[in-house]
Amino acid sequence: MPRENKFKNKGFALLELLLALGILGIIAAFAISISYSSRNIVKTNDTKKKMQKIARAAEEYYKGHGDLPAPAGTGTNEIPVGTSELNLEQTFRLDGWGSYFHYDRALDSTLTSRTDIAGITVNGKDVAGVIVSGGPDQAIDPGNLSSPYATTGDDLVLGINVAEQALAITLSDLQVLHNKAQAFDAIFAGVDNNSTGGVDEDGCIKVAGCPSSGITNDPNCGSATLDNISSFMCGYVITSTTAFIVDFYALNSAILLDPWLNEYVWGSLSGNIRYHKFFSVGPDGIPGNGDDIIL
Repeated sequence: MPRENKFKNKGFALLELLLALGILGIIAAFAISISYSSRNIVKTNDTKKKMQKIARAAEEYYKGHGDLPAPAGTGTNEIPVGTSELNLEQTFRLDGWGSYFHYDRALDSTLTSRTDIAGITVNGKDVAGVIVSGGPDQAIDPGNLSSPYATTGDDLVLGINVAEQALAITLSDLQVLHNKAQAFDAIFAGVDNNSTGGVDEDGCIKVAGCPSSGITNDPNCGSATLDNISSFMCGYVITSTTAFIVDFYALNSAILLDPWLNEYVWGSLSGNIRYHKFFSVGPDGIPGNGDDIIL
């Protein structure tokens, strides 16, 4: 009997050992899972911080150039980190898992070299650009390789919104155009157009003394304001008042268009033809719809 009990005790100890090993295996699996999850949380937070810094750099670039930079390389969608682009360290090309970010910007359908600041959709919102990380699985969802983009699966998606910068650019452009319009108006101020001793009088037809060759209506002459000048102004062919001012003062041609790629408009705001101003028709491209931008 004592010998038999001895063998039974040995068998019970082996069972306990196997049970203990099984429990340790479960604990180890949980520990590995928790460790993996913790590492992914750290990498996710690091990736989000990188994406936010890239977006801020893109906004600053837009503020200075009126455009977003093209993706780096040929036929790729890498982050343009060069010194003449976003001026970021090379590490900003990669997310927290070491995979390349996907970067995209919208291009206007007509002016294909210019950024369409509402041409990409991210989570239902129209923006100018987007940054995408494939997340922990390091694979970007196929649907997130072109617009519309959306937060799906473990993908991390951040839109680049430059609406605030676009407004600042618009107001700056309008100030330049107004200053030049006033300077041009001053050239003809006080001119006796019909040699009757008066200045800026009604009924005048032509004025000599154009700052370049040719003769034209004086913008100070009665109702002949700057938008009502003849087809030829001082040797310039008039296609629009904005184009004339840009050409006459040799301004950068980019100032012809607002950030939504519509030409700035010169028009009456008060019903009195002598009170015209330049303005932007705003994001919807239609004057008088409530989103016009007027200095």
